[in-house]
Amino acid sequence: MPKMPRPRTLLLAGLGLAAMAGGLAFHYGISRQVRSVLGEDSARRSQLQFVDLADPPGAVDFWGSGEVEAVCATPSSLLTAGGFGVMDDGGSISKALPGLKVPVLSQWRGHPVAGLASGGLFLRRGGRWQEARSSFSPLQVRALLEGPGGELWVGARQGLFLAPWASDLLEQMDAAPVRTLALAGDGSLLAGGEQGLKRFQGRRPSLLETPDPWIDWVGVQGLDLWALTPLGLLHGSLGGTLQPVPGGQEVRAAVQAGNQVFAVASGRLLRFEPSGRAAEEALPDTPRRVFASGGVLFADARAGLYRKGPGGWALLRPRPQGFPQGSSHVNALAEWRGRVAVGLFDGGVLLGEASGEGMAWKPLSDNSLWGINALMPVEGVLYLAGLRGAARYDGRRLTPLAPGSAYALARGPGGVAVGYGHGVQLPDGRLLSAFHGLPGNQALALAAGEELVVGTPSGLGAIVDSKVSWRVTAGDGRLPNPWVTSLAQAKEGLYVGTYGGGVALRRPEPDHRPGPGSFHPFPETAGLKVNPGCLAQVDGRLYLGTDGRGLFRLSEDRTHFAPLLVALPSRRVTALLQLGSFLLVGTDEGIARFPLSLLREGS
Repeated sequence: MPKMPRPRTLLLAGLGLAAMAGGLAFHYGISRQVRSVLGEDSARRSQLQFVDLADPPGAVDFWGSGEVEAVCATPSSLLTAGGFGVMDDGGSISKALPGLKVPVLSQWRGHPVAGLASGGLFLRRGGRWQEARSSFSPLQVRALLEGPGGELWVGARQGLFLAPWASDLLEQMDAAPVRTLALAGDGSLLAGGEQGLKRFQGRRPSLLETPDPWIDWVGVQGLDLWALTPLGLLHGSLGGTLQPVPGGQEVRAAVQAGNQVFAVASGRLLRFEPSGRAAEEALPDTPRRVFASGGVLFADARAGLYRKGPGGWALLRPRPQGFPQGSSHVNALAEWRGRVAVGLFDGGVLLGEASGEGMAWKPLSDNSLWGINALMPVEGVLYLAGLRGAARYDGRRLTPLAPGSAYALARGPGGVAVGYGHGVQLPDGRLLSAFHGLPGNQALALAAGEELVVGTPSGLGAIVDSKVSWRVTAGDGRLPNPWVTSLAQAKEGLYVGTYGGGVALRRPEPDHRPGPGSFHPFPETAGLKVNPGCLAQVDGRLYLGTDGRGLFRLSEDRTHFAPLLVALPSRRVTALLQLGSFLLVGTDEGIARFPLSLLREGS
């Protein structure tokens, strides 16, 4: 018989197996933790590449906001940026950038670096712009700061990022959104945004206590801390309690220069001493923003950019040719009495007249309407549709039409029809809505012909003889998307633009019998978001403006749409207009004017 192991031997063997299993489990657990940490670390880091951007061909004019939003003094030139792009001492240097509005500007490694409002980080080197590309989504950059070691700190809506010196990496340091950055005297970094003010000592963040978590700006001199929130200007010591500064309640923009803070409040420029005492700075114009760069103080005002020197303030750079103060988000375009009428998304109407090689812009004399959605000239009268109603302007007086938020205009045989949020007002005064058979109440698009076609977020319908003749809704499955935003008549039928489904061609019923007819989508436009008023016949061709994908054009044989690789202020196209031999493209960042000869095939 085989010899049986003794109980002590069995006990020792069992303990050995248990130790081995425990060791394996510990090793597996540690390995998993290491893999987890490495995976997280890898997910927060990305290779950083800089890709040259080529200047687009041809001469294109741009108009946006003339307000300066960022200033950067370089050894060779003073750079200013805003809704007009980026300018140096010789003029605009924005041609290659994919967006016109540049609210953030700084230096890195001796080169200008910019953040676009439409997203992305760009470096200018060797007279050319380069795009910073990584595996992170395009950053919505709000603040840039070069550290003492040559590293670049990037504050974005997606968080805080670091590009170290002499490295090809971009690392996400924190996921909280950032609006402002500053370096403290002890080497720590301050980052403020919608979720509070954080202090980074090394890689460890700590949240500082503030009366309001929304931080618009932060400044620090040594351990003396300033911050701007919706409550106003705050002051205190780093690590201490921030208190409201007397006279700082109305501050909306601030900058630190030495141990002083300069701030814009209620149309005045104020100077705050380290003690918190305020005094008004004598600027010869109404300030809008204030900047400090290269040890010099600048202020943007109505006439342009001012610089403070030993003798006081002097106008350094006149305001770029562009829109007056306020929005550059274009929502509608029309030609009226030899001028260009511009309807603003968050404003009224601007009128542009040729001035030399450019355009001079001024507001309509009566801008009581706001949030303009459509403009249409009829026999010398300009009709307007906006969020505060519809009206007609004869050059002297604005005459309101029926009340209610208005979105679309169309001229038919009987007069002007207006699309409201609660239905369609016909020229005879009748109002038709979903109650009368339309697919929805909100009339976003109108096209007048033998029938008045109405586009709504719920589908497409038509009115004949003041009655709803037919409709197509989401349940019918005929439209690529029921959210109809834009309509354009052509001899082959009606082009229907949708928000999220691209474009379809509606052909009428045989023998033009009443009915919805047939719908033929363009597959290459599937998923495109067509903005209101962004289907337009220009020089015999149909152009298409999209929300985020730029400009498209229908082929000569009318079989497909193709993108046009042209420089735009923004890829969010919001309005189209033919103006003589030019195409005007409105965007949420201003207007581009293209010679039609530049857009022809082969150009």
